[in-house]
Amino acid sequence: MIGEPEMVGDEDAGRPELLGAAVTAGPPDATPFDGRTGRAGSIGSIGFDSPAGPPGTAGIPGPAGPLGFDVLSDDNHPPPLLHRLKDRPWAWALGAVVVTSAVWAAVLQGTGYGRVAPPDLHGYDIAGNPCTDRDLRPLADDLGVGSFDAGPPTVSRSTALDHLTCDLTATVSNGDGWWTTYTVSVSVDLHKKTDPAAEFDAVSSTSVRTPPPGSGVAYVYTSDIEWTTHPRGIGDRADLSSEKYRQSLDVRHGGAVFSLTLTGRNDWDIRRGDTPRNSDGSNARPTYVDTTPYAKDLVPTMRQVMSALTHPAPDPS
Repeated sequence: MIGEPEMVGDEDAGRPELLGAAVTAGPPDATPFDGRTGRAGSIGSIGFDSPAGPPGTAGIPGPAGPLGFDVLSDDNHPPPLLHRLKDRPWAWALGAVVVTSAVWAAVLQGTGYGRVAPPDLHGYDIAGNPCTDRDLRPLADDLGVGSFDAGPPTVSRSTALDHLTCDLTATVSNGDGWWTTYTVSVSVDLHKKTDPAAEFDAVSSTSVRTPPPGSGVAYVYTSDIEWTTHPRGIGDRADLSSEKYRQSLDVRHGGAVFSLTLTGRNDWDIRRGDTPRNSDGSNARPTYVDTTPYAKDLVPTMRQVMSALTHPAPDPS
């Protein structure tokens, strides 16, 4: 049967025992936190009766006291972490490297080091539609077309690139049953993140020769030589590629890249009967139109296209 706890009487007052707990007595001048292990104030050796165990564990006095450890350690027993680091100098060096790296990372991030400024778009924005008769002059005037047929442009937008493309066609009657159809293709790319200069400027003056007969290689548009020149006074760089049946102008201005292409073909009006042919069986007129006379119109026409997409930057004030 479990009885009530027995308290030590008044005659035991001042004694250091309390029902199985023992505190090692110290000198009379000891304070509760004297710092000397084993003295009254340091609670250096506190033990409780328990089954026997290995030395240094609870219940059996050992090198670290009856509990197996000192509750408050002195200079001879440093905290476990510092004790381990003191025996491993490489750990301090590693910690210094980590701290230094973190500091440098914060400094570089704060100063913006390594960041690449987005390309200058010079106020261009795909908000308007450059695929109109008005924007294709003087090319449209020299072609002799009254107007172009054009559907809505194809537009895509993203945080890195805005893209627009459109095709315009116009048909002119030659009065002898043959019709000439001209196609003008316009494309615009606005690069918002990366500068397209390196790729664009890598294109230099080139000449592309027609492959020899029997080589198994065929072009949609055949020509003797395609020449690429670089007109000045438009954008940062311009490439004008001219061949007999195709004229093309590419212009880079900051992060904006513009392309303008002209092609043409001849078709017979089938309401007039069979297609006229030469003695060798070929069409009386070549399928594709010689467009070289219109190469001179591409630069002024491109200026019109670029102007249609220019929007002044907002006033910061």
